[in-house]
Amino acid sequence: MTTPARTKAVAPVTPAEKTAARDAACADSDVIIRRYQAHEPVSRIAADYHVTPNWLALRLVEWGVPRRHRHEAHALRRPAGHVFRGRTRRRSTAEVRAAQAQFTGDRADVTARYLAGTSITTLAREYQVNPVWITERLDDWNVPRRRRPAPEPPLQP
Repeated sequence: MTTPARTKAVAPVTPAEKTAARDAACADSDVIIRRYQAHEPVSRIAADYHVTPNWLALRLVEWGVPRRHRHEAHALRRPAGHVFRGRTRRRSTAEVRAAQAQFTGDRADVTARYLAGTSITTLAREYQVNPVWITERLDDWNVPRRRRPAPEPPLQP
């Protein structure tokens, strides 16, 4: 069995077409700069002018436009919490000790919640302390630790 031919054949770009597209982009440099400064991706601008993103990026450098960092481009597409995960400001020792003191001060409540089914991870996020530190405190307080639930057996057909 033979494979069907492609329905849309892409004609190669001639040198004259490439030059015309680049000239049009250079003529609209002010518009391109404004779009780039409005945080539009280089790839989208380049596609509109039928030029490559690399060529357009080099022109932006030639035109004296400061380039955005890669993380800025990602910040435009995804929520900042996802992009900057792990890059937050480090807390001081005093801030960490204050969070630990608050956790220790709520010992009765924390113990009751853990025994009722609240996970260590949830408690760690709420009190902003390390889950390993919470595990050590629960062991010091002689709180019986829960095991992970056993995986359910697969369904039989």
